[in-house]
This record gives sequence, C-alpha cells and structure tokens, in this order.
Amino acid sequence: MNTQPMIGNLAWAPLPAFEEVDALDRFNGVPTLGTYGKPGGKILFWRALGYVPPHGLSVWIYVPLASADEQHLEDAAPADLLHGLIFESAEQRRVSIGVAKDYRLFVEFGWDLPADAAATDLVHEMLLFLSSSLAGLAEQETGTPSRRRTVRKASRAVRELATC
Repeated sequence: MNTQPMIGNLAWAPLPAFEEVDALDRFNGVPTLGTYGKPGGKILFWRALGYVPPHGLSVWIYVPLASADEQHLEDAAPADLLHGLIFESAEQRRVSIGVAKDYRLFVEFGWDLPADAAATDLVHEMLLFLSSSLAGLAEQETGTPSRRRTVRKASRAVRELATC
C-alpha cells in the first residue's frame, strides 16, 4: 500500500482510505496531528505551520512510524506526542514535507529530519529547506497557470517566513 501523501488530497487524509485516519489533535475542526495507515505501517502527520494568510497555505510533516513509534503515541502524554518523533529525535529520519493550499496538498518533498533538533530549530531548518525547494520548483514549474501561480506564491511566502 502506498503511504506517501498524494497530491490533491486533503493534507490530513492524504490517501483515498480516509477511514484509516486517526486524528490526535484538531484546530477549528481541522485535524492538525494524527496518523494514517494500518498498524505496523502508520504515518504521523503534523501541521507544522498553520494557515498562512493571505494565500491559505499550510505546511505538513509526514513521518513514517516504526512499531516503537506507534507505541510511543499510545503511551505519551498529549504534550509529549511529538517529542522523540519530530522534536529531539534520537536519529535522523527521512520524512515528507507537504505544502497545501486551502488544505489540499499541491507539492511534496522528501527531507531528512535532523536528529536532536529543538522545536524552534527544527521549524527554522524546515523553512530554509522548503524555501530552497519551492524556489527551485517555481523556476522549473510547467504545470497549469493556476499551479504555477500557487507555487510562486508559496515560494515567496515561505521565503519570507524563513527570514523571520
């Protein structure tokens, strides 16, 4: 079964099998943290950056979970869910970073989540990576005019956030 986020789908339900989504946290009714997939092959999703006005963008991290990671989610207190999986991970992890417009994924990049990264450092590193990746994509994007505009706007918005 494909567990990578699919472009065009909702960021928190990036696969057609919506019934396999387990929301662990929500904001204004929108799942912002949770898992999808079957036990033993789940992916953690987290909205790393909320709804960024005025373009309606959000940035999501998708982390493949090992069985021990799934157990961590079962046992952890709510404040510790991301500790060790995203923040201050004992090891570097290969993850996906998705960018959504109006909560629909329009681009996804593979990224090496750094080990031992504190929350502020990790988000800043992610924004730098995303800024560079979106700038490169904006230069070579050959899709529809609407997609080209969306990629360019996302590139500018993330570049501004990365310099803050």
